[in-house]
Amino acid sequence: MPRKKPFSVKQKKKQLQEERSFQEYLGKIHGAYTLEKLSYFEHNLETWRQLWRVLEMSDIVLLITDIRHPVVNFPPALYEYVTGELGLGLVLVLNKVDLAPPALAVAWKHYFHQHFPQLHVVLFTSFPRDPRTAQDSSSVLKKSRRRGRGWTRALGPEQLLRACEAITAGKVDLSSWREKIARDVAGASWGNGSGEEEEEDDGPAVLVEQQTDSAMEPAGPARERYKDGVLTIGCVGFPNVGKSSLINGLVGRKVVSVSRTPGHTRYFQTYFLTPSVKLCDCPGLIFPSLLPKQLQVLAGIYPIAQIQEPYTAVGYLASRIPVQALLHLRHPEAEDPSAEHPWCAWDICEAWAEKRGYKTAKAARNDVYRAANSLLRLALDGRLTLCFRPPGYSEQKGTWESHPETMELVVLQGRVGPAGDEEDEEEEEEELSSSCEEEGEEDRDADEEGEGDEDTPACAPGPSLASRNPYSLLGEGEA
Repeated sequence: MPRKKPFSVKQKKKQLQEERSFQEYLGKIHGAYTLEKLSYFEHNLETWRQLWRVLEMSDIVLLITDIRHPVVNFPPALYEYVTGELGLGLVLVLNKVDLAPPALAVAWKHYFHQHFPQLHVVLFTSFPRDPRTAQDSSSVLKKSRRRGRGWTRALGPEQLLRACEAITAGKVDLSSWREKIARDVAGASWGNGSGEEEEEDDGPAVLVEQQTDSAMEPAGPARERYKDGVLTIGCVGFPNVGKSSLINGLVGRKVVSVSRTPGHTRYFQTYFLTPSVKLCDCPGLIFPSLLPKQLQVLAGIYPIAQIQEPYTAVGYLASRIPVQALLHLRHPEAEDPSAEHPWCAWDICEAWAEKRGYKTAKAARNDVYRAANSLLRLALDGRLTLCFRPPGYSEQKGTWESHPETMELVVLQGRVGPAGDEEDEEEEEEELSSSCEEEGEEDRDADEEGEGDEDTPACAPGPSLASRNPYSLLGEGEA
C-alpha cells in the first residue's frame, strides 16, 4: 500500500509532494507487473488520503472482510502498517457469516489467528439466520427486506466489544457501549414477542459528522490516544464487504445507506455509537493484487456494470457450484428434459435468459449478456453462494463441525435469527415481466443493493412478455 509521506507541522500542503510520491508508487506497481496480471485497484489519491486520515484518527482499526472470500479482502500490507508502523490494535471482522456454514466461519477465524497473531478476529452479520433451518431453493429468486427492529438482531456486537476491551485494557470506559448492547438485545426480544413493528426513527438520535475536504488536511505526525475519553474505531475494507451494514448493525438502526456500487461512500463519516465510542466509516478501497479477473468480479472488486465479457466469470462460478441445478435450468438444446447434456457458460446464460424472459429489443432473441450480468449479481448478493475454504479444511471438516465454537455460533444464530418472525421480514420475488425489467434496468446497471432503502417501491407484478398483446387496445380492423 502507498505510505503517507512524512512531514512536519511547519510544512505547507504543497510541499508534501504526496502526488509525486503516489505517482512513483503507481509506476513501481505497473513496472513490476503486467496489466494482464495486475488486478483492478484504486488509482485515486484522494481515496488513499481518506484512508490515511481515518488511520490517523483511529485508536482501533476494524478491517471488514467477506466470510465467503476473506483472503481476497485481507491486504497483508495494511496489517503490517497498522500493527507495526502505527502500533494500533487491528480487529479483523469476518462479516456476512450467515452466508457461510458455521464450521467454515470458525475455520477461517482460527486460520487468521494462526498466521497473523496480532489480529483480534470477530464473526459478524447484520442479518443472522438459524443455520439449522432448511433453506428453500426458491429463495434464490427472492430478496429479503428487514423492517423495524431488523438491525438490532446483528450478531457480533458483543464479541466486538470484548475485543475492544482487550485492546484498550481499561483506558476507556466502555460501560455505555455494553449497556447499549443490552438494550438492543432486550428491545429485539420484545419486538419478536409483540408482533408489532417499530419505526427506525423512534430510536435515540445518532450524532453524525460529515467530513469534507478540510478533514484531509494533515493533522500532524502524532495524536493523543483516547482523546477526551472517547474511543475512535475506524472501519476500513474493500467495497461490498458490508461496512455500512456493520455500522447499522452496531447502531441498531439504519444510519448509513448501503449499495453495491463501488465509491458509494465518497467521504468518511463519523458516528457516535455512545458518548465514549465513535465509529469512523472510510470509503471502500481496493488494494492491488494478482487475483484473476473472474474472482475480482465475484468478490465485488470489479464493477459488474463495467464488464464487457461476463461469460468467463459465469463459467468460473458454474465450475464450482451447480448453477444449472440450483436455478432449475433446462438446457437450450435439450428436447428431452430428463436427458443429460453438457453445459457451458453460454448455455447457462441462454437458459437463464429463457427462464427469466430476457429478450433483445429488436430481434427478440434471448439476451444472454443481460442474463450473465443477472447471474453475477445473484452471486454477489449471496443468493448463489460461492465460499472459499482455508487450506486443509476438507480433511478436517468433521473436526470443525464438532468444534465448540461452531456449536456456539449455531446457537447464537438460532437465538437472534429472524426464523419464523414474519412481521419483521418480508420477502419479495423479483418479477419476470418485461415492464419490471425496463423500469428497474437503470437500478440494476447501477448495482443497487438488494438490502437497499426500505422505502424503495417494488415493481408491481405484471403479465409476461409472451402473454401481453400489444394490439389489445385496438378495435377490430384498426390494426
